[in-house]
Amino acid sequence: MWKTQTPKWVKNYGLSTMVAGFVFLALPIATDASDFGDEMLTEGIEDTHVEELQNLLIEEDQLEESSADGVYNNATTEAVKSFQEENDLLADGLAGPQTLGALKVLEEGDESALVENLQETLEESGHYNGNTDGDFDEETHEAVKNFQESAGISVDGLAGPKTFGALYYETEAIEEELEPESELETGTEEEIEEPQEESSEEGTAEETTEETTEAENEETSTETTEETTSTDNESSSENPEGTTYQMEATAYTAECNGCSGITATGKDLRNDRNANVVAVDPNVIPLGSTVHVEGYGEAIAADTGGAINGEKIDLHVPTQEEATSFGRQNVEVTVLD
Repeated sequence: MWKTQTPKWVKNYGLSTMVAGFVFLALPIATDASDFGDEMLTEGIEDTHVEELQNLLIEEDQLEESSADGVYNNATTEAVKSFQEENDLLADGLAGPQTLGALKVLEEGDESALVENLQETLEESGHYNGNTDGDFDEETHEAVKNFQESAGISVDGLAGPKTFGALYYETEAIEEELEPESELETGTEEEIEEPQEESSEEGTAEETTEETTEAENEETSTETTEETTSTDNESSSENPEGTTYQMEATAYTAECNGCSGITATGKDLRNDRNANVVAVDPNVIPLGSTVHVEGYGEAIAADTGGAINGEKIDLHVPTQEEATSFGRQNVEVTVLD
């Protein structure tokens, strides 16, 4: 289920847009960023927006033309995943604002809720200070170029796959840019350590004695330490069970603006308004995990959201009043299993 949190990546569009689409059914569908409706596109949905998504996937050679039937089936899910993987996006098979924007390639002159989401994300990253009104104007164009330059990717002012990948999920271009900094830091530490060895004779003798004692102790416990370290590393990297995070929390309801009521794992929250369900970043907390959220209690990580990246969490509550009242808080989240 797509939750818009503060960003509202999709707005309701008038009937005239849909009517105009039916007039040209005999022709290839002209997809525009504003064509996408107010739902998160997920497997099982059947409407014209899915057909528009499928046509974009066909243009990217990710989907066979025979599959463009307006039904978000398994073939569509796999095509979306393939596109996401190729462009360093979160490969979850869900068509949210990042994936839709990357497929469309947003540019100056576009006006849509996808542009508004882009503006809000650029604002959060410190590259945009203008109005988040969904109008891809000159200021937005310059903000995109500014971000592209800082990310080390092609600077053209077009918000396409590489830009969305870098903006939301740290592409290889950003990682390569950071590698020299790591090498520099390592070298600096070595240079600092060398003068410490040139101490007085008394200090050197004391250090030598301490090192000898430490070496003897290490010899008797090396195997145990290595085994323990290996086990700890495997546990922390493969399973976050028992891990506690400090997270930024927001709240949402099953019928909020931009919500379908169906979670990413298929749970219908409209039939269970009191369900303790949270939306998480699957790269941090795997879907299906049981978590304990400070002030909220135990819950199931059964949902995702385009704005829920990294150490952020979105809590399902029964009413919009409760969601609004909750606002934005910092909470402690512990993964139980």
